[in-house]
Amino acid sequence: MGARREYTENLALIEAIEDRMKKLVVQEMTKNYLWYRLKSAGNVMKVYDTKEVPFYIAPPQLGKWIVKGDTLPDAQSSAAAMGFWTNRFVVVPSGFDMLEMMQKEHDPSQVIDRADLRAAEVAWALRRTLASAAWNGPGGKQPDGISTIIEAAAPASQTAVVGGVNKASKPWFRNQYVQLTANFGSIAAGTVLPAGILAALSLIEQCTIGTLVPSDLITTKAVFSLFKRAMLEMSTPYHLITERKAATFGFQNFMFDGSYLAWDPQCPADKLYALHLSEVFDSDRTGDPRDKTKLDADLEDIGKSNVFDLNGSFAIIKHPNIDMRRIAPRSPYRQLQQTEWVMDSFNIGVMRLSDNGVLGDNGGSKLSTWS
Repeated sequence: MGARREYTENLALIEAIEDRMKKLVVQEMTKNYLWYRLKSAGNVMKVYDTKEVPFYIAPPQLGKWIVKGDTLPDAQSSAAAMGFWTNRFVVVPSGFDMLEMMQKEHDPSQVIDRADLRAAEVAWALRRTLASAAWNGPGGKQPDGISTIIEAAAPASQTAVVGGVNKASKPWFRNQYVQLTANFGSIAAGTVLPAGILAALSLIEQCTIGTLVPSDLITTKAVFSLFKRAMLEMSTPYHLITERKAATFGFQNFMFDGSYLAWDPQCPADKLYALHLSEVFDSDRTGDPRDKTKLDADLEDIGKSNVFDLNGSFAIIKHPNIDMRRIAPRSPYRQLQQTEWVMDSFNIGVMRLSDNGVLGDNGGSKLSTWS
């Protein structure tokens, strides 16, 4: 049989053609970063129904300096609150025509195995659904996505309810925010640095606690490209390193002021997020490399790790029993169409929001516009 010289989108006909490539050539690719980064960080919280999380809100009162004749201070109650995280569930369907599958049994000429194709499509669809929800999940039935948890608004204007905590009335659970008011490449008076670079430095500074710097800076591809341009135009090797020892420049991502910068197609437009997905300590942040304090010198000095949890990073919320769980195929009465489903659980939780933040602009796509 000779090769066909006509265009077709009929899958059954394509399967029957002999003289063709043996695999389907994918035409649409995407680079989902955040979801895979969350997985690689390994912070997973197993939740069967609800995980209650106690928050210690404020440090204790300071001691009272006294002289002869003064009264002793009264005891003060601890300031604590309780938040909670729950699961979210997603289902991806896969359909089969039973008669068609029977006809293909024991037919070696059918190179494309329809069952394998459907299985791959289900897994692919599930991953893209999770990758999108990691950014854009609005809560409710869907996960609390990063753009929902971290609001692009001044702390006093934040209103989201995250982990059961209402940020409108609880200032201790608000994220950081830096607003860019000039185009990325604009040079402000008194400096030689682009406005976007200065704003990013300000965001990192606000999201650094002790010597713990944000592990990840995630943005759009357009903003990522402007950072690369800025690094090249400023010609400062300090900004181009991806490893402190090797000082090599990477094209997939690179370090900016100690944090890895990467892009994700799901990231909201004109935004740059500074996140603590893993622990990255930089002792030079305090100005003296001999300073071994990581987060809080006082707490680390008393060593009460059995009482306090200093980890404030993000975590994946998973149900232990619902992970790529298959639901048995079913067919409507007297019909040959068969459908099966794959169910998964996924949500995002964060223990401390004040260490995380977002850089945005006041309109006009300033963050992705050079000048």
